[in-house]
Amino acid sequence: MGFSHDLMTDWIPDALGAADVTRALADGTLSAPPQLDIGWLRVPLARRTEDIPVVDSTVRAHMHLLVERSLHRHRPHPEVLSYRSTDWDYRRAYRARRDRMHALGRQTELPLVLKLDIHRFGESLPLHVLLDAPWMTDTLAQQLTELHHKTGRSLFPGHRWANRLGTAALHPIDARLTAMAPDRWIRWGDDWHVFVHDTAEAEHVRAAVKAGLEALGLRLSAEKSTTESVATVFAGPARDVAGNPPEVWRRGIQNNDVRALRYALPRIDPEAEVSRRIPGIVRAQPTLLPRAVYYLDRAVNTPAGHEAVRELLEAAHPDLFAVARLLALAGRHQEVASYVPDSLLALAADCGIAALRELAARVAVCTGRRDVLPESSQRLHQWIAQGADIRHHPPCVATLL
Repeated sequence: MGFSHDLMTDWIPDALGAADVTRALADGTLSAPPQLDIGWLRVPLARRTEDIPVVDSTVRAHMHLLVERSLHRHRPHPEVLSYRSTDWDYRRAYRARRDRMHALGRQTELPLVLKLDIHRFGESLPLHVLLDAPWMTDTLAQQLTELHHKTGRSLFPGHRWANRLGTAALHPIDARLTAMAPDRWIRWGDDWHVFVHDTAEAEHVRAAVKAGLEALGLRLSAEKSTTESVATVFAGPARDVAGNPPEVWRRGIQNNDVRALRYALPRIDPEAEVSRRIPGIVRAQPTLLPRAVYYLDRAVNTPAGHEAVRELLEAAHPDLFAVARLLALAGRHQEVASYVPDSLLALAADCGIAALRELAARVAVCTGRRDVLPESSQRLHQWIAQGADIRHHPPCVATLL
């Protein structure tokens, strides 16, 4: 489950569905990448856009392998529910988090919840914190040092290996919380929820966590670290939006509820009215594009789905994040590939991101547009030599983003 899960949070879907990389990882023949080809992609987040480093699937798989070898003896505290192990499952863990929050929130002697969030954790975690960890290996340290030298970051957002390292790096803070509030806290990523008796206890815990983070070169987010009534948990992270997908979809539309729309899009059957709304929803909430593409993968053969894809393609330039998701869709469907504008292929072909150039090459080859074909990688050459069938090793558009 480990690396296949990583593909579900890839910002740029692999042009071949990472089939060759996954096979090499499984049979033990994966080699270290000859070079670290790193690009930068601007992506929409919940409250902002951010330029993030992206690497191809070979680098992701190699990092996955090195990290799992390093962490094979590391055991997170049971209160840590995210990225605990190689076989960790997102949906199952998310439900466990919700259920645990409900259980703690129902304890009348714990009327308050202390929410603690690290300021820009992925960007600010110092490299030495990872290199000095007891589970670090020489090979992983060397690779992390090279990545940090090229990007200025120790962790890459959207990468399972980075989330695994980030989870392990915060173990000292978890130990403090276990001593101060045993069985009364939960961590997901770099967010803690500590259920407390009163504001005095909340401030005591907050001060201890603050001191522990400072020792790691980190600091709390002043905006996101608060003490509130447990009622905010039931209305926030513990809120359950699951239900009948069409009903959840309607609630999401009526209430502009992004969480509900995130739930509904991968699950709802193609409907004309849903498809017609997709372009407008993506314009209003760009973070929903990956899930919208996941929906359109099933709706593209319907008239309304077809039109929604065309509208998204027309609006994509020059947003490389949007181009990547739509080229992945085009790399799965000949009818979509045929009406990808040359301008989008040229934009992707000329960008500095290897994975996006491979997607452009796949679409260009499938539609006979050799004039806009970017220089192909060795793995794309092999796919072309095998016949360049669009049905063979298609990009994956299933997503957890």
